[in-house]
Amino acid sequence: MTDGPDIVVNGAGRDRDQDDLTLIVGGTEITGWQEIEVTLRAEGFPNSFHIALSSKEPISSIVRAGEICTVLLGRDKVITGYIDRDVPGGTPNTHVINVLGRGLTQDLVDCSAEWPQGQLTQADALTIASTLALPYSIGVELGEGAAAGDKVPQWNLNYGETGAEIIQRVARNAGLLAYENAQGHLLLTTVGATRAASGIVYGQNVERWSVDNATDQRFSEIVCCASSMNVLQDLGGNDFYHTERDPNVARHRLMYMVLESVADDPQGFTIRKAQWEIARRAGRSTIVSATIDSWRDAAGDLWMPNTIVPVELPARLPASDLVVAEVTFRRSSESGTTAELRLMPREAFVPEPITLNPISTADIDAVEPAP
Repeated sequence: MTDGPDIVVNGAGRDRDQDDLTLIVGGTEITGWQEIEVTLRAEGFPNSFHIALSSKEPISSIVRAGEICTVLLGRDKVITGYIDRDVPGGTPNTHVINVLGRGLTQDLVDCSAEWPQGQLTQADALTIASTLALPYSIGVELGEGAAAGDKVPQWNLNYGETGAEIIQRVARNAGLLAYENAQGHLLLTTVGATRAASGIVYGQNVERWSVDNATDQRFSEIVCCASSMNVLQDLGGNDFYHTERDPNVARHRLMYMVLESVADDPQGFTIRKAQWEIARRAGRSTIVSATIDSWRDAAGDLWMPNTIVPVELPARLPASDLVVAEVTFRRSSESGTTAELRLMPREAFVPEPITLNPISTADIDAVEPAP
């Protein structure tokens, strides 16, 4: 990293370069960062950044760990969060500072969950996420066209669990993705909510690419099963078997899935979970990584997570449209300005069917009150 002659502190109102990063701390705007790395995710949260600059003048006091901050790429806000670390250093002739931070939702990942009375009752994913986020002043939003899901009848909080762990489970139960938006809010939404104006095209905007095709996590058959033990041989059994197949796995590879007895509809739920296993494992068997020569698509919009992007590469792909799982915006003196995208088929993001019922409500209904 070389000395940066263009460091601007408190440059509010100045024209912003679309390929530059602005860090706003306490109303002060700081630009001129020579090393930039900003990562946005569709699978999990928070988003994160690592930026650095060097100067011949002392610069260690421009930011402090713990301060709330906003990160802009050009005019686009991408992260609202906190500075986790400021790391000043240097040589006899230079001063260097590295700044690392994450979005507001970091407190849901790092800290233990708080919930009144320690028990969740009759609440949907949006209500549960909002209540867990409230102690940390984090907003929760439901994406356009997304539904908050069914209400969870009852669920006891396990002390020591983080809010993020609980939120990801209830989001999956509702069939939603949970990740962070530019305002630092938690977003609950569906897969592939938007579409990019252009794509990844070999020979046009691709600097590096790779496609990871794998078969080691796929199975030809997933057999759902449950068997009852009747030692007296005088009662009918309750055996259950159902098979889901992946037609694209050529050789015999078997996986058993035991009946989820705590679900309201144990057999139906277990079948749906087997279908999910087949689809998700197929989706995640192809992971595309591509380094693009711009932070933005043809419309000037930043590449964003959970966006559908058309992909044209000289490789075998399961579909021409893939979903962005993660994007990292980089700029350095060595590599220039690039965006690194990790993409997978839509099926890779379909949330896992889970049951949050501590016991089967069907069993509760079947129990007659004592006389």
